[in-house]
Amino acid sequence: MQFNYFTDEGAIKFDARTGKFSIDNAKIREAVWKLTHELLTIEAEGSYDKAKAMLEKYSLIRADMKGALDRLKDVPVDIEPIYPLAR
Repeated sequence: MQFNYFTDEGAIKFDARTGKFSIDNAKIREAVWKLTHELLTIEAEGSYDKAKAMLEKYSLIRADMKGALDRLKDVPVDIEPIYPLAR
């Protein structure tokens, strides 16, 4: 949801030529503030309808992101991280 919101705000940009995403540092802070404000307002109001509308709008995997995720399908996942200090 956050990724799509930030993309719509122009804080995350997709370069179709390279297939990569980048952060617009000039816009990301404002986009984070705006999303936080929107979410906390919905929570404070207890507005189920606004929450549902926001999820319907932003919780989909869009084509650019789908393409990026598809390129990761060959990344091995059989590596188990070891955290020696956590024992």
